[in-house]
Parts: sequence; structure tokens; C-alpha cells
Amino acid sequence: MSDRLTPVLYLDIDGTVREGKDDPLGRFVNGPEDVRVFPAAVEMMSRWKAGGGRIVGVSNQGGIALGILTYGQVADAMVETQRQTGGLFDKIAWCSHHPDAAHPEWARCWCRKPAPGLLIEAALDLARLCRDECYPPYMGLMVGDRAEDQECARLAGLDFQWAAEWRAQAGGGPS
Repeated sequence: MSDRLTPVLYLDIDGTVREGKDDPLGRFVNGPEDVRVFPAAVEMMSRWKAGGGRIVGVSNQGGIALGILTYGQVADAMVETQRQTGGLFDKIAWCSHHPDAAHPEWARCWCRKPAPGLLIEAALDLARLCRDECYPPYMGLMVGDRAEDQECARLAGLDFQWAAEWRAQAGGGPS
């Protein structure tokens, strides 16, 4: 049996799916109590799922490496994000590294956007879970709100769309 070609929607989390530093929240998400998902993002995710695609969240969470956040706080916020999106994510992956971290183990990696490591990791994980599927880059879309997201998409061979434009396609208009 041949593999089923499956499109993947790769979504930056903060500023794309949920409010982030540049949105009304005005700072980075520090825990589940800060999570406010954009209703338009949920609508767009639902449309993608209805078309048979997979959805992966990818996020830089360098506050872990800098000692600002714990891994548990980030994990709890991601669980809350999944809850508020109605469980639409097939996977959420994040990079815990930051180039300003004191220890090189936390300062250097292949996963921090704009590097494409999180996207590659997610596609490999999905392929292990869904053995009859494959995820060609030409069928994928990366949505984000920062230049690092756009560069990540380019490096992974994905099309890119800006978050505000993507959310504006929802029935309720921009949000």
C-alpha cells in the first residue's frame, strides 16, 4: 500500500493561535492562566482538519533556557492551548533553547526557529504515529507572525502565510 499524501498546517503558537507579546496580552505567555486563543484561529484550524490535514504547533519557548519559565509552566500552557482549540492539534512542539542562555547546552540547537528542526521533528513523529501517511513540503503551510517563522518555512520548503492574513479568512473577520 502506498503512503497517503497528507497536508500539514504548521502553526506558530504565540501571536498566531493565541495572544502573545504583541497582542492585548502585552507579554509572553507564562502559564495556562495567560492562554487566550484567537477564535478565528480555531475556525481556520477546523477548516484545515475538515479537509483531511494534520495540524502541528511549533513555538520558541526560550524562557526555559533563560530561567524565566519552567518546562512545566510551558507544558501546562500548551495543554491549555490544546484544550481551548478543541483538541485540533496533532502535535505541539517547542524549543526550550535560547542563544543568550549561560550554558551551551541551552544556547545552541537545531530546533529554534528560524531553524526548521521543530518542523522536521514533528513530521517524523507524525509519520511514526500515522504509518500510512507522508507529509511532502509542497502540501504544507506554515503560518506565523514573525520573520523567524517566515524564514523557518522557507528553510523547510513550505509555503508561508502571515498570521493576521490567515485569521482574517475566518468568517468573523480579523481577530
